[in-house]
Amino acid sequence: MPISPISGQPGMLLFESEVIGRHPAKYFLDESCGYIWVDNPTWLEEAYSDAIALTDTGIVARNLSNLRRVSTAMRANGLAGARGIDIGGGYGLFVRGLRDIGLNFHWSDPYADNLLARGFEADDGTYAVATAFEVLEHLPDPLSHIKEARAKFGFETLFFSATCFDPKNLPPRDWWYWAFETGQHISFFSEQCLDYMAEQLGMRKVHLRGDLYAFTALDSLTWPSKWQQWRIRKTFRRASLTQQDYEDMKQRVKATQFKP
Repeated sequence: MPISPISGQPGMLLFESEVIGRHPAKYFLDESCGYIWVDNPTWLEEAYSDAIALTDTGIVARNLSNLRRVSTAMRANGLAGARGIDIGGGYGLFVRGLRDIGLNFHWSDPYADNLLARGFEADDGTYAVATAFEVLEHLPDPLSHIKEARAKFGFETLFFSATCFDPKNLPPRDWWYWAFETGQHISFFSEQCLDYMAEQLGMRKVHLRGDLYAFTALDSLTWPSKWQQWRIRKTFRRASLTQQDYEDMKQRVKATQFKP
């Protein structure tokens, strides 16, 4: 019986399906914590031959939404000046967008080319905040991935997205989120599972709104009221690192050009 990568407990077979139209996949449920995973997904290299799936027509809209939500949450909780790292940064759209609205974020992704946030790759420093949007569902061992990332980057708060299922009312076979056609979704979470993961990380889970969650070691992390959001927009309406980044990159280019 396959063992859950989250809890180490044996899983129960839910169903079998084909992914990418030809690969057999088995979906197992970890009843101890409310986690569903695909056992031995041998097709991942094929699934990620492109970093972004052809069917992902909402990528820009979601990034714009996440920019607003993360910036609002950070500024409402005293994290406006924190260094941030985007784990699984893809082509760099999210990092460039965060920097354009004044948040000092850097990019990290071993499986994608940084096209839009060049010059702001992760360095050897530490980061107070991390983001991982549409990352955890793609991982065969998401808990270990977060542990390793935290050991490397040192963050105290991780903002992430999750489309949670109810373990008392499991989703049907036609649930859109299985994403059989791309084969990229291999981990599925309940709120119970996220609580369990937070405990294993020595953090706590905060459900901020919608599919926006956080694991944090901070004493307090909350979503601001509408009045607070108005104050944040007013205070930071002109915040941007775009011009500063331009000047820094210009100096870097000059240093390269005149290097003996």
